[in-house]
Amino acid sequence: MNHRFRFLPIATVVAGLILTGAICLSRWISAAEAPDGDGTLFAGFVSVLRDPRCLNCHSDGDFPRQGDDGHQHTMNIRRGPDGEGVTAQKCGACHQEHNLAGAHMPPGAPHWRLPAPEMPMIWQGLTDARICRSIKDPEENGDRTVEQIVDHLANDRLVLWGWNPGEGRDPVPMPHDEFVSKVKQWRDAGAPCPADSSEKVER
Repeated sequence: MNHRFRFLPIATVVAGLILTGAICLSRWISAAEAPDGDGTLFAGFVSVLRDPRCLNCHSDGDFPRQGDDGHQHTMNIRRGPDGEGVTAQKCGACHQEHNLAGAHMPPGAPHWRLPAPEMPMIWQGLTDARICRSIKDPEENGDRTVEQIVDHLANDRLVLWGWNPGEGRDPVPMPHDEFVSKVKQWRDAGAPCPADSSEKVER
């Protein structure tokens, strides 16, 4: 009987250690399986934002870019005071509300333009984390809420152009409905951003 009581505290300690280990393991597994808080959901669709169809208008510099290589727009087109070009070289002079027929003819969509210079929304060279923070920040995204950003990405015809860019151009590879679904999952999880101490990456 005395031996039984002698080993009881030891058994209690061992049981406590096992329980503590099980709790820690459970938390580790949960963290590994739950992407919502670490930006994994954003990483699932950021490739679309980096695609040339998007990045050519969200790039560094005071001008739009062209092509899959992101070269500077020909004819020395500039952003202008409102993002719509300057003088006779306004975006609307060539870009209509629809693509013009023929290979490599001017593409088009409603309100074809660059972001205005006071809020250029430049993503080129930024990490996933920095792009995420940028599109969520009203001071960088045109004073939009996350819900308005989702609506913009899902329904704006200028954004939708990326999936119908005209003859001679590759559309965004990810299907639009899949893209929107991933964006909404990210929103529903609280729009978490990846953790990243670096601010810039190569294009």
